[in-house]
Amino acid sequence: MEYIMGKKLLDMPVNMKIVKMISTINECKGKQIIYKKQPKKTLEKLTEKSTLDFTLDSCENTVEGKEHAKDIFFNVTKPKTREEVSIVEFRDILKTVNNAYEDMKISSQTILELHGYLHRFSLVRGGKYRTEDNNFLQTDFFREETFNDHGVLIKKNFEERLDKYIEDLCKNYNKLIIEDEIDNLVIIASFILDFILISPFPENNIKMAKLLTLLLLNKNGYEVGRYMNLGKIYDERSQVYFKGLFTRKNDTEKFYYGVNKWLEYFMKFVLEAYIALGEELNLKEIKKETKTKRIEKIINSTLGYFTKEDIRELCPDIPEPTINRVFNNLRKDGKIEVVARGRSAKWKRV
Repeated sequence: MEYIMGKKLLDMPVNMKIVKMISTINECKGKQIIYKKQPKKTLEKLTEKSTLDFTLDSCENTVEGKEHAKDIFFNVTKPKTREEVSIVEFRDILKTVNNAYEDMKISSQTILELHGYLHRFSLVRGGKYRTEDNNFLQTDFFREETFNDHGVLIKKNFEERLDKYIEDLCKNYNKLIIEDEIDNLVIIASFILDFILISPFPENNIKMAKLLTLLLLNKNGYEVGRYMNLGKIYDERSQVYFKGLFTRKNDTEKFYYGVNKWLEYFMKFVLEAYIALGEELNLKEIKKETKTKRIEKIINSTLGYFTKEDIRELCPDIPEPTINRVFNNLRKDGKIEVVARGRSAKWKRV
């Protein structure tokens, strides 16, 4: 059984618009060294914000009130319900994927472990493939008859066959990456599409698709997901839409059309994330902006409290009187307020 991760991928015609987006993304990847030269605190704040937004977007509608969800994320409030616990679970596994991706092999076992972590505090068991068909898969694969060395029919249940297919999918991915005949972005996108079409778990397949996207991008050097939120890349509606493009009756032309639609969707999202990252770091226009605008931009993008020392670290070229003047003006305009006075006064946006 194959959908995308097979021989069809190497010979598949790809829309030139997609080719251009892939080229631009790879250019952005080459500029990541510039991002890493930014102040450490700037990158840490971006990572914290992206992790927060990624988590909340992936756990939307589970908790009433965004501020309450933030309190759970930052351990200000202890989670009490299963929905609230899911925020903590997703936050922790997201951090793991960002910090330990180099040591994570692409295999069925890794995928099962990731899903298990999503249910670490749940009474519902995770890390286990579903046991029934979802009426979408080409069921001939799962009805395949396997015999042992003695010619005796081996009866495998659905879960065992699903595990075998996921493992084959991972092996195919690893093989294509090593062969290096297809752009890694196409391989990543195709792997994720296969995963979404299969939806191997009873629940949380969309969350898993997001985590696997982040993992594969990180492993292949595309670190945009570390600093920008990828949580909106898939949802239930996009899952239904793309599943609708692939049916057992699809001919080759329709198959290629469906894959190209998916690749365009995937590449556009990744490219927009890179563009947003460049704008967030303001790499191109930083010299053209006034010192006041630079300070205001930092304050507006700051999550939680901030101090004048934060501004001094991020903008060492801006003199102290200028920082004080901007803070005073913003306070008078009712845009910021002091919450802890003293030498290291803390401020927050109003």
